[in-house]
Formats: sequence, C-alpha cells, structure tokens
Amino acid sequence: MSQRSFPRADLSVRDAEPADHQAIRDVLAAAYRQYEPLLPPEIFANYFQDILDVESRARTGQLIVAEHLGRIVGAVSFFGDASAEGFEWPPRWAGLRALGVDPAVRGRGIGHALMRTCLDRALAAGASVLCLHSTVFMTEAVAMYEAMGFRRAPSFDFDVTKSLGRDDPEPLLILAYRLDLDDQRGSGR
Repeated sequence: MSQRSFPRADLSVRDAEPADHQAIRDVLAAAYRQYEPLLPPEIFANYFQDILDVESRARTGQLIVAEHLGRIVGAVSFFGDASAEGFEWPPRWAGLRALGVDPAVRGRGIGHALMRTCLDRALAAGASVLCLHSTVFMTEAVAMYEAMGFRRAPSFDFDVTKSLGRDDPEPLLILAYRLDLDDQRGSGR
C-alpha cells in the first residue's frame, strides 16, 4: 500500500465490541512497542500493561476502532467524563486515551479519523473541553494534536516516576493537552 490516505469507503470508525479486544491489544502493542527503548524497563512494563488493559477502559469509557477492509488498524479510548480516567480532570471535560495506529498503515489519516470521532462525541456530550495526556517523545502524535488545536495544560501534567513510587533523578513528565470545545462550537467546526 502506498503512503496516502485510505479512500473513505475503505476506512470505517465504529464502537468496539468485546470480540475486538484482542485485535485492539495487538494494534496497541505494535503501536506502543517503539517506546520501549526510551523508558526505564520497569516504567515501560507498567505503561505497556496499562495500555493493553482494554477491558478496564471498556468499563469506564468507550473503545473505538478504525477498520480497513475488515481489519482493525487503529483504536482509541474515549471518556465522555474524563474524570473516569483517574487523572483528576475537571467536571464537564471529555477525554481520550491510548490512541494507537498499526505502524504498517500510519500516515494515512487513521489517527486523525479516530481523533475526529472523539471530538464529535465530546461535542455531542456537551463537554467544555477534550483532554488527553502524551509525552515529549511522541512527536508525531503531539504534532497531530497541536494541528487540531490542542494546547498544553501544564497544571494537569504529572511525573510518572513519582506515581510509581520511584525516586529517579530524571522525571518522566506526562504532558496534558486540552482543546476548548466552546471555540469549536463557535466556529461551526
């Protein structure tokens, strides 16, 4: 396949079903394994286990998949109430987490289609903000978020080393981003 967007007819975005969970884990494992060399082994192991825990996110949010010709090629978790994520997001905020696209089909608009679905759901839910966390080494993801209008929300950053009870000399900062949805409503998107 060439490095271009899929024709709309070839890509669908839908709610995941329990039968999709293993395929979602496979996509997320492929998408996030690239970060293993960038993190201390204990931190990566905890992070990877959390990313692959789709059942927990299915209980508190909505799993959404992107499908190309019957194969799941991307996934994201959407939370109509971001406080369900457990990161102390404010009331009336929607959130998303664990966005992943199969590395073999990146650069074709799949991540953007999943983000648009989350944005549409947040707007429909009447949320005032759509929020997420990322890291400095997820440069392609951060570039996509910023191109969509997300801006840093440093008051919701956290140091993952501290949350694991580690005393590492170098903090590993998890960066918070927000998209103000009232601006989206006002512009008619």
